[in-house]
Amino acid sequence: SVYSIIPGAHFRDRTRDASVVFHAAKILSQTVEGPQAVARIQKLIESFPNRYDLHFFMGLALEYQEKPREALKEFETALDLNPGPLDIASVHTHIGVCLKDMEDYKGAIEALELAREFDPNLKEIYNLLGFCYFTLKEHERSIEQFERALELDPGSAIDYANIGSNLREMGHKKEAIRLYQIALEMDSTIEFARENLARLEGELAVSSKQ
Repeated sequence: SVYSIIPGAHFRDRTRDASVVFHAAKILSQTVEGPQAVARIQKLIESFPNRYDLHFFMGLALEYQEKPREALKEFETALDLNPGPLDIASVHTHIGVCLKDMEDYKGAIEALELAREFDPNLKEIYNLLGFCYFTLKEHERSIEQFERALELDPGSAIDYANIGSNLREMGHKKEAIRLYQIALEMDSTIEFARENLARLEGELAVSSKQ
């Protein structure tokens, strides 16, 4: 298995057009308990209609509640309301998350590739693409995406472990072991890397005795 990173709300992080309403919706989506957050953001939408940022944060609140279908509708509404280029990347990224969670991996890849066109430096895009390609058993393409994530964030231990899982599936056990070791040296809490490392080392020990 490989693990995907849950994207944050990179919405307008690099812009100055952030109003009180924007911050209220962002805080609600991230800190208030699910159903209550949805109800309170809905009130903001009713008071300030046709704001794409409010629909984005409504989608985020629903995504955090593991309601990808409902979240997807909100993200699509946000797109229809013409967000700025950097915000479009975040919306497409979260559309990709919803489709991934709905097990529509090819659809997720399409959404994530659109996100990449608008912001090629958003690391989570490549982590999610790597997850989708791994699930589709396209391991070389998966590795390429995780390597791109590492170019953007060399300290991302989870992506070293994810490359290890691809190498394991491709039958490259020794190389997979080394990648799991690197990941665990960087972050000893990655449990799936520890479990896979132990299993692979056990398999190699048995084969060496035969």
